[in-house]
Amino acid sequence: MQDQRDALRPVRAWYGLRGEIQVENELWHLVRVGRVSLPHPPLINLFLRAGLPHSERLRLSFEHEYGHLQTLPVAVLHLMLLRPLRRKSLTAWMAALLAHQALWELAAESWVMTHEGESYRRAYQGIRKRPLLFAIGMLTLAAVGSWRALQR
Repeated sequence: MQDQRDALRPVRAWYGLRGEIQVENELWHLVRVGRVSLPHPPLINLFLRAGLPHSERLRLSFEHEYGHLQTLPVAVLHLMLLRPLRRKSLTAWMAALLAHQALWELAAESWVMTHEGESYRRAYQGIRKRPLLFAIGMLTLAAVGSWRALQR
């Protein structure tokens, strides 16, 4: 019998977008919206969840993936503000994509922190440096990448 956490779980974002998320294990995740499937290695989750018990790693990883759907409007708005299609240099394009991904990762994890509240703080009790290092790193990448992408 398939474990509950291995199944595709239906989700709905606050703005109506429906999708499915599968957190199969610590090495592979799947997000599906309509006919678009995005199987991917959970690199951010591997860093953020290291040191947590197995069940917490999987639970928070699922919430992080759900956080991406919840914060998609923020990510799209940021990318539109950067307007990478109007930039002709490869450097500006790369900076925009890096900034976009960093901001979206930070937004998704911020959603997890807000949604989970005290449960999130308890999970990281004793290893609080990871979320802090993650936040500092993503803020830096988002700020520097955005600044570079907007340079003429």
